[in-house]
Amino acid sequence: MDRLRQQIDDLDDEILRLLNQRMLLVEKIAELKHRAGKDPLDLTREQSIFRRLARENKGPLAWGAVKKIFGEILTASRDIQSHRDTNNRTSTRERTR
Repeated sequence: MDRLRQQIDDLDDEILRLLNQRMLLVEKIAELKHRAGKDPLDLTREQSIFRRLARENKGPLAWGAVKKIFGEILTASRDIQSHRDTNNRTSTRERTR
């Protein structure tokens, strides 16, 4: 059991690393959108992400769980994009050091 739990811990660490890597990319996209004068919210892109994930999910994770998890990830992404110019917000890079 300890070995399995360690594998889970290792996966959790990797998931966290990947999420932070994703958010660094979100920050870059937010900057590009800002420079282009585009709205940070892109519902078409979000719908596309959910469609792709629905196709790719082979389980055992239920689709409802996938939607909740990625809904939270997209919410965090929107927060980063909408707060990119807020002075009192610590950047993702500073928090991951």
